[in-house]
Amino acid sequence: MLPIVQRVFRRLTRQAVTDRSLSVLTLLLLAEVVLLPPLVEVGWLNRHLADAGFLAMLALGVWMLSDHTLAGRWFIATAFGSLVIRVANLWLPDSELRGADALFAMVNLVVLGWLTLAYTLAAGRINVHRVLGAIAAFLLIGLAFAQAHRLVAIYAGDGAYFMFGQPVDYAALVARLNYFSFVTLTSLGYGDITPVHAAARSLCILQVLIGVLYPVALLGWLVSLFAHQNQQPPAA
Repeated sequence: MLPIVQRVFRRLTRQAVTDRSLSVLTLLLLAEVVLLPPLVEVGWLNRHLADAGFLAMLALGVWMLSDHTLAGRWFIATAFGSLVIRVANLWLPDSELRGADALFAMVNLVVLGWLTLAYTLAAGRINVHRVLGAIAAFLLIGLAFAQAHRLVAIYAGDGAYFMFGQPVDYAALVARLNYFSFVTLTSLGYGDITPVHAAARSLCILQVLIGVLYPVALLGWLVSLFAHQNQQPPAA
């Protein structure tokens, strides 16, 4: 029995990254972006339970992508900080920890995106998992910008963003920031939420530039490499 437990423990604590892990990370991110926000907004899922999805994503990132580099250490430290803040939120008023929570979450997502992209572009054969890894990095960019917009909303006040042409307070805005971030990142621009504060507008400009250049420069290149590597040789 003991050798089996030891083998399972070694497997669960290994630091080597596998290609399949990138696919799992992408699925978790899709759930974080597409599935959890509407469930929280309509009241079918408690916000603190939804936090478990974010923490699961960070835990997977620590297991998969942390290493002995500076980025890996930063990720472990900030992931631990996010865990402490999310647990403290169960007892302390949310307003006391908003800024710290948004800052730690933003750093988590940026560093996890960097580590994900670094492995995706590492030496080796391009496969479907690595293409999904590049998509995961794109999703992490959108989530990181959502936290950056959250910081602006916290410190710039209720007039930093308008909703349907009217100033909107933090409580009404925060549940829609992921949506606003990805609408901006993809240059869709429905116009229901608009940036008014100078910092919010600058974030949107940067986000649009990344959203336009990333799919063309990186995703297109990876897909073309994948297609070239899997191209069947001509018949003799």
